[in-house]
Amino acid sequence: MIAVIVAGSLTTARAASPPSTPAAPAAEEEKPADQAGPTTQLSEFAKNYIAAYNKGDAKALANFFAEDAEYIDADGELTKGRAEIEKLLATAFQENPGAKLEIAVDELTQVTPEVVVSRGVATVTPESGAAEATRFEAIRVKKGDQWQISHLTETEAPAPNAYSQLQALDWLVGTWADKTGDQTVETKIDWAASKNFLTRTFKVQGGDQEEIDGWEVIGWDPDRQQIRSWIFDSNGGFGESTWSNDGEHWLIKASNTLPDGGHSTAENVLTRVDDNTFTWESQNRTQNGELQPPIEKIEVQRVSQNP
Repeated sequence: MIAVIVAGSLTTARAASPPSTPAAPAAEEEKPADQAGPTTQLSEFAKNYIAAYNKGDAKALANFFAEDAEYIDADGELTKGRAEIEKLLATAFQENPGAKLEIAVDELTQVTPEVVVSRGVATVTPESGAAEATRFEAIRVKKGDQWQISHLTETEAPAPNAYSQLQALDWLVGTWADKTGDQTVETKIDWAASKNFLTRTFKVQGGDQEEIDGWEVIGWDPDRQQIRSWIFDSNGGFGESTWSNDGEHWLIKASNTLPDGGHSTAENVLTRVDDNTFTWESQNRTQNGELQPPIEKIEVQRVSQNP
């Protein structure tokens, strides 16, 4: 891959105004041996570039650029030539030691056998502080048997919107039902507000309790950088939760105010089984500070897809 990025956190960059630096080259998925060519070489190029960047080796990084390379940072500042790019990198590494690079390529086009253009997002994570991402466009040229970066342009990456953060829950949209003993729960989940929020309505019937209706809003909190939800039920109870995912399960940490003014907490675990099934369980439950029995795993089935 080829990428451009500012080294260091956004707050540090704005406060101390360290120079922007070209951070990484172009790459993409490895090709089978029988498809080897410039694209495979680019992938190896990227691995070596990222390794050099993560070592903070300005001289090694500069050697990935053509002698007459040009780099334009997100502020429109132009740096010409390998020697000047090396100085820029050296300064950045001195001011932001230990920064690590990651790259995601959105598009890679081989214009000719000797010219490749790549676009994507690069992210630098400093040893302390927040990671910063930028969008890049890079042009690689083949000179002899070597690929070199001839032109690199950096622009600010747009902040993630709510939908992009909630999209991982899109599979939940639809109507679901589960039954435990004499009690049934029907849940409907749908997008709302131009897909900036998910809404969940539910109805609990049967068992020893009276029928309960409820409503929940699930959204992205850009301040806390996490998914949160707010729930209300027909008895007057309400609460809020934070959502996190470990790759296999959603952990939903809930804190609720009960209709009588009491308080309860729980750690709920939602696990996707397939497109039409998920499981739900509740652990570490408390009510007014006293530990409550867990709710064992319940299997929930899809009833229908929402139109």
